[in-house]
Amino acid sequence: MFELDETQQLMQDAVRAWCERELVPAVPALETGKQLPYELLRALMTDLGLAEALVGPAERRAIKLEGGVENEPDSGESSDSGPGLGGDPMLASVLLKEICRVSPGLGMVLIASVGCGTAIQAAGGAKAIRDYAIPIFRAEKIGAWALTEPGAGSDAFGSMRTAAKPDGDGFVLNGQKTFISNAPYADIFAIYARVASGDGAGAVRAFVAERGMSGLETGPPMRKMGLHDSPTGEIFLNDCRVPAENLIGRLEAKRAADSSSTLDTLNLERTVMPAMCLGIIERCVEESVRYAVEREQFGRPIADFQGIAFKLARMELALENARNLVFKLAWAQQRGKLDARLASLAKLYCAEQAVAVSLDAIQIHGGAGYTADLPLEKLMRDAKVFEIGGGTNEIQLQTIARAITSRR
Repeated sequence: MFELDETQQLMQDAVRAWCERELVPAVPALETGKQLPYELLRALMTDLGLAEALVGPAERRAIKLEGGVENEPDSGESSDSGPGLGGDPMLASVLLKEICRVSPGLGMVLIASVGCGTAIQAAGGAKAIRDYAIPIFRAEKIGAWALTEPGAGSDAFGSMRTAAKPDGDGFVLNGQKTFISNAPYADIFAIYARVASGDGAGAVRAFVAERGMSGLETGPPMRKMGLHDSPTGEIFLNDCRVPAENLIGRLEAKRAADSSSTLDTLNLERTVMPAMCLGIIERCVEESVRYAVEREQFGRPIADFQGIAFKLARMELALENARNLVFKLAWAQQRGKLDARLASLAKLYCAEQAVAVSLDAIQIHGGAGYTADLPLEKLMRDAKVFEIGGGTNEIQLQTIARAITSRR
């Protein structure tokens, strides 16, 4: 359970080699905005065969829908396992861990785009899958998953104001989304909105919109503390009309059906973020151990001093615990045992430790760690987002508490 199998190890080696060859040299330009991440994303998905792995399940799903079969996805096609990648969630974890050792921002670009395609594949019709999900999986188009609104971050559903009004053979969308990864440059958007009237009134549903549609505009990239290599922005909807087939899922009279696919996507997001944090932790530990052994003060390696040694020991403890949680998530996903409690536990712990370990790594490196010459200050700035995005630490604590008290 706690070791990579041969296929997973091969994936790790291949992604690490690709990152060293293609991603590391691009980081300075990505950080300053001189280079956008999307050509790198396309190269990543093509060079490592990700596009092929993602498209296969989507094609099979579309064929089933065209044949009138709407349920029972193929083996390995479960949204819990992550799209494609042979149905092995650990492969997705390895992929993201390795990318985030170098650029958590590129990891965010990847999950935001693929997450949009996954939402469409999971509940969309055959036409939507072929027109939108498959081009995203082939990296021909960039996707954005748009849930968060101004004033409705943690209460994404209860406070949602973006409205979808049924109108003839389609829907008219009005509202605003914010903090949306890829929004400034995305081609395809999965927009979550509350149905304003008719069947399903009050329920939150996803609607596919395309750049260029009348009434859809995006703002410029936001200036952020970290993730400079992941463009983030706002989406503005002003009487944006989408056809009926762009509804993802079904309109239903009962609000009890409210956005189960959205919750699935949120859980999926929370299960990939621990692996991203693991990449940050692993890189920081490796860099710190190397530096502490090689750097000498007062005639001795600084690793010999208790203050540094204890930091390294606690960093190693965090690394081991984070790795175990990532493996347990993969194990639970494979066996259909994933629940919100476990997803929140893993995200909370790994996010907190990514921040703590990156700060300790900078402290161990002293002035050198504070400069942009080393990757540590970038990883520290990038790590903070995982305590906020995908549900804040406080929301994760609430989810965990509710889960354990409800047992009684």
